[in-house]
Amino acid sequence: MNQWEALASDFADRVAEMTGQHLDFTLASLAILDDLLDEWLHLSQVYGSERPDDLSRLVLPLVAYVGETLRHAYGGTWIERPSGPVLRIAQTIELDLRPLVQATLAQQHPPAFARLAAALDRELEDRLGE
Repeated sequence: MNQWEALASDFADRVAEMTGQHLDFTLASLAILDDLLDEWLHLSQVYGSERPDDLSRLVLPLVAYVGETLRHAYGGTWIERPSGPVLRIAQTIELDLRPLVQATLAQQHPPAFARLAAALDRELEDRLGE
Protein backbone atom coordinates (compact mmCIF):
# COMPACT_ATOMS: atom_id res chain seq x y z
CA MET A 1 0.00 0.00 0.00
CA ASN A 2 1.48 3.36 -1.01
CA GLN A 3 1.26 6.50 1.13
CA TRP A 4 -1.75 7.86 -0.80
CA GLU A 5 -3.68 4.59 -0.44
CA ALA A 6 -2.91 4.53 3.28
CA LEU A 7 -3.90 8.17 3.80
CA ALA A 8 -7.12 7.69 1.80
CA SER A 9 -8.02 4.55 3.74
CA ASP A 10 -7.36 6.28 7.06
CA PHE A 11 -9.53 9.23 5.96
CA ALA A 12 -12.39 6.90 4.96
CA ASP A 13 -12.14 5.11 8.32
CA ARG A 14 -12.24 8.41 10.23
CA VAL A 15 -15.23 9.62 8.22
CA ALA A 16 -17.08 6.37 9.02
CA GLU A 17 -16.29 6.76 12.73
CA MET A 18 -17.39 10.41 12.80
CA THR A 19 -20.44 10.29 10.56
CA GLY A 20 -21.49 6.68 9.99
CA GLN A 21 -21.06 7.28 6.24
CA HIS A 22 -18.96 4.65 4.47
CA LEU A 23 -16.71 5.96 1.75
CA ASP A 24 -15.94 2.85 -0.29
CA PHE A 25 -13.74 4.22 -3.10
CA THR A 26 -16.53 3.99 -5.68
CA LEU A 27 -17.45 6.92 -7.90
CA ALA A 28 -20.80 7.05 -6.09
CA SER A 29 -18.94 7.74 -2.84
CA LEU A 30 -17.72 11.05 -4.28
CA ALA A 31 -21.31 12.37 -4.17
CA ILE A 32 -21.48 11.31 -0.51
CA LEU A 33 -18.19 13.11 0.08
CA ASP A 34 -19.52 16.23 -1.66
CA ASP A 35 -22.55 16.24 0.65
CA LEU A 36 -20.41 15.71 3.76
CA LEU A 37 -18.05 18.51 2.76
CA ASP A 38 -20.93 20.85 2.08
CA GLU A 39 -22.22 20.15 5.60
CA TRP A 40 -18.77 20.50 7.21
CA LEU A 41 -18.12 23.77 5.43
CA HIS A 42 -21.47 25.13 6.55
CA LEU A 43 -20.84 24.04 10.14
CA SER A 44 -17.35 25.57 10.12
CA GLN A 45 -18.91 28.92 9.22
CA VAL A 46 -21.74 28.69 11.71
CA TYR A 47 -19.71 27.45 14.66
CA GLY A 48 -16.29 28.84 13.80
CA SER A 49 -16.58 32.00 15.96
CA GLU A 50 -15.50 35.22 14.21
CA ARG A 51 -13.87 33.31 11.39
CA PRO A 52 -14.59 29.87 9.96
CA ASP A 53 -12.66 26.86 11.25
CA ASP A 54 -9.43 26.11 9.45
CA LEU A 55 -10.05 22.96 7.43
CA SER A 56 -6.62 22.95 5.77
CA ARG A 57 -5.70 19.78 7.69
CA LEU A 58 -8.10 17.98 5.34
CA VAL A 59 -6.27 18.94 2.12
CA LEU A 60 -3.98 15.92 1.79
CA PRO A 61 -6.52 13.36 3.07
CA LEU A 62 -9.06 14.68 0.55
CA VAL A 63 -6.51 14.68 -2.28
CA ALA A 64 -5.67 11.09 -1.34
CA TYR A 65 -9.29 9.90 -1.13
CA VAL A 66 -10.50 11.59 -4.33
CA GLY A 67 -7.35 10.53 -6.19
CA GLU A 68 -7.53 6.93 -5.00
CA THR A 69 -11.22 6.75 -5.91
CA LEU A 70 -10.45 7.99 -9.42
CA ARG A 71 -7.45 5.65 -9.66
CA HIS A 72 -9.62 2.67 -8.67
CA ALA A 73 -12.21 3.62 -11.31
CA TYR A 74 -9.91 4.55 -14.18
CA GLY A 75 -6.48 3.15 -13.37
CA GLY A 76 -3.50 5.40 -13.12
CA THR A 77 -0.46 6.16 -11.03
CA TRP A 78 0.60 8.80 -8.57
CA ILE A 79 3.49 11.03 -9.61
CA GLU A 80 5.35 12.99 -6.98
CA ARG A 81 6.17 16.53 -8.06
CA PRO A 82 7.79 19.34 -6.06
CA SER A 83 4.36 21.00 -5.93
CA GLY A 84 2.72 17.82 -4.62
CA PRO A 85 1.13 14.63 -5.91
CA VAL A 86 -0.38 14.38 -9.38
CA LEU A 87 -2.57 11.52 -10.55
CA ARG A 88 -1.82 10.35 -14.09
CA ILE A 89 -4.70 8.56 -15.81
CA ALA A 90 -4.61 6.93 -19.25
CA GLN A 91 -1.03 8.14 -19.73
CA THR A 92 -2.35 11.49 -21.00
CA ILE A 93 -4.38 13.10 -18.23
CA GLU A 94 -2.61 14.51 -15.21
CA LEU A 95 -4.77 15.69 -12.32
CA ASP A 96 -3.35 17.98 -9.67
CA LEU A 97 -6.18 17.71 -7.18
CA ARG A 98 -4.66 19.96 -4.53
CA PRO A 99 -5.85 23.31 -6.02
CA LEU A 100 -9.41 22.00 -6.38
CA VAL A 101 -9.42 20.67 -2.81
CA GLN A 102 -7.95 23.91 -1.45
CA ALA A 103 -10.50 26.03 -3.34
CA THR A 104 -13.31 23.82 -2.04
CA LEU A 105 -12.14 24.10 1.56
CA ALA A 106 -11.70 27.88 1.16
CA GLN A 107 -15.34 27.93 0.00
CA GLN A 108 -14.44 29.46 -3.34
CA HIS A 109 -16.88 26.98 -4.90
CA PRO A 110 -19.09 24.16 -3.64
CA PRO A 111 -17.78 20.58 -3.39
CA ALA A 112 -17.86 19.03 -6.86
CA PHE A 113 -15.82 15.84 -6.81
CA ALA A 114 -18.67 13.75 -8.27
CA ARG A 115 -18.91 16.24 -11.16
CA LEU A 116 -15.15 15.99 -11.63
CA ALA A 117 -15.49 12.21 -12.00
CA ALA A 118 -18.33 12.61 -14.51
CA ALA A 119 -16.26 15.09 -16.56
CA LEU A 120 -13.28 12.74 -16.44
CA ASP A 121 -15.50 9.89 -17.60
CA ARG A 122 -16.67 11.94 -20.59
CA GLU A 123 -13.10 12.99 -21.42
CA LEU A 124 -11.89 9.39 -21.35
CA GLU A 125 -14.80 8.27 -23.55
CA ASP A 126 -13.99 11.04 -26.05
CA ARG A 127 -10.32 10.07 -26.14
CA LEU A 128 -11.10 6.38 -26.61
CA GLY A 129 -13.53 7.24 -29.40
CA GLU A 130 -10.86 9.08 -31.40
